[in-house]
Amino acid sequence: MQVSRHLVRSLKLALPVVGLMPYLAFAQSRAGLPAFNTSPDPNGGTTYSLSVQTMLLLTMLSFLRAMVLMMTSFTRIIIVLSLLRQALGTTSTPSFTGGSSA
Repeated sequence: MQVSRHLVRSLKLALPVVGLMPYLAFAQSRAGLPAFNTSPDPNGGTTYSLSVQTMLLLTMLSFLRAMVLMMTSFTRIIIVLSLLRQALGTTSTPSFTGGSSA
């Protein structure tokens, strides 16, 4: 009972705030955020602000790191499995053909 009363009271307080959020979004200026501006380049390209360039650089670096980690772990797993196969002596064992031995 105590938890449900607390939840109802929290919802009564949060509902008006959530209802006013669209009005707060329209109250912002139409010019956009100064940190995320782009401008056309004289050669037909686009010039991004420094904050956008930094965000893109950090995003690319994080994806690059993730790709390198995935590739190195995959390589390690393949090497360990091949060493295990050699250690168990299963490199010369024929594969299972699916027939019954009886």
